[in-house]
Amino acid sequence: MLFSTPAAATPREVGLASLIGEAQFSLLGFSLFDAALYSESGRFAWNDEFALALTYQRTARSEVLLNRTIRGMKERGAGDDATLAPLRERLATCFSDVQRGDRFTAISTGPDSARLYLNGAERCSVKWPGFRRDFFGIWLDAKGGQARLSAQLRGESS
Repeated sequence: MLFSTPAAATPREVGLASLIGEAQFSLLGFSLFDAALYSESGRFAWNDEFALALTYQRTARSEVLLNRTIRGMKERGAGDDATLAPLRERLATCFSDVQRGDRFTAISTGPDSARLYLNGAERCSVKWPGFRRDFFGIWLDAKGGQARLSAQLRGESS
């Protein structure tokens, strides 16, 4: 099973996975979070399991994180507010307010599923049609507003 054994220098929830890429996400010159992408092969592929770790550089309320996540998923065609309402309700139980240094890690366990962690403690599991592409695409989509940073995460550029 992917991400089951702890390894040094990586978040313990990603186990023996290798780092693929890292990027720092900023807005108006302020660092919001550092992101790191991991997989067993050390390469990114949408069809494989992978883990995305976000280490926050600023305080953020869970409602802000949830709203941004749902908006990002809608931008990727995941559905409208009514369609995503059950997912929003589920994610509300997963998310938490964050402080500087807190780390959210999401592990893609299949095309429709993921496990979410906060500072190494599992918060929840999510099952939703197309979750891998719609959720992780917020950070990993080659066509998004942060295409250069997404490419860095995917290990495609420095």
